[in-house]
Amino acid sequence: MYRGLILDFGGVITTDFYGALRAFGVREGLGAHAVEHVLRGTSEGSAALAAVEDGRLSQHEYEATVARLLGVEPAGLLGRMLADLRPCQPVLNLVARARSAGIATAVLSNSWGTGVYDPYAGYALQERFDAVVISDQVGLRKPGEAIYQLTLDKIGLAPSECVFVDDTAHNLPPATRLGMAGVLFANVDAAVAELEDLLQLG
Repeated sequence: MYRGLILDFGGVITTDFYGALRAFGVREGLGAHAVEHVLRGTSEGSAALAAVEDGRLSQHEYEATVARLLGVEPAGLLGRMLADLRPCQPVLNLVARARSAGIATAVLSNSWGTGVYDPYAGYALQERFDAVVISDQVGLRKPGEAIYQLTLDKIGLAPSECVFVDDTAHNLPPATRLGMAGVLFANVDAAVAELEDLLQLG
């Protein structure tokens, strides 16, 4: 039986992360996939993303870089990009049930830096979870195995005792290589049902 549940933040604890980026692109007249192209499909965008996630680049510097690459106003950019994110209540309900059943819970999030914009505000993560690991605060990022191990250490469990959930496919292999069960979060109802089964919460 699994004794630990480790969740990504954006797109798992929140509503669809990539959907929010696409909605922003449409609102700004850039096209639905403009942000994903800049962040994943350009060398400068990819490098800036990695640097802000592990704390080498400030949030302000990251906003300025992404704004320049997109050709948009930098002020408040991250807030505009993620304006559509909301709590994913079925997942938060599952977390509460898991904790009530004695399962340790943790958040493992690649951050867009600590600054004026705080995507975690209002989620009460410290109260809802046993451990919260934010990439820029620890100088590590997914998919590097070290941040997964750090999260396991914080909840005091072996990899084989834990389930890891992420909406980004390339973040799963490091977790499964360590020995965790991996769940790709692509559909809320399907993922919650799979987790209920794995954690025996039915």
